[in-house]
Amino acid sequence: MSKIILPKQKKLNDAEDIHLPTVKCSFCGKQTATGMHQTRLEIIEKGEIKIVNGKQMYKPPRTKQIDYYMCPNCMKKGTKWPGARP
Repeated sequence: MSKIILPKQKKLNDAEDIHLPTVKCSFCGKQTATGMHQTRLEIIEKGEIKIVNGKQMYKPPRTKQIDYYMCPNCMKKGTKWPGARP
């Protein structure tokens, strides 16, 4: 019988390496190479149902991707992510 080896899972509040040389912290504005990263989608245009050639067609919403970065100093302060919780 073979054993399945699973990698260790990171906690949500652990610092991680960012794969860019440096990024600007979204909260304090300092340059950082480590910290936390969060990606969000912001709706630009809502989805709607349109009638094309007599048929109802659903047009999906348009979104843009926003990246938030938090430096270790802001993590120690306990800064909260902006916006409402999903």
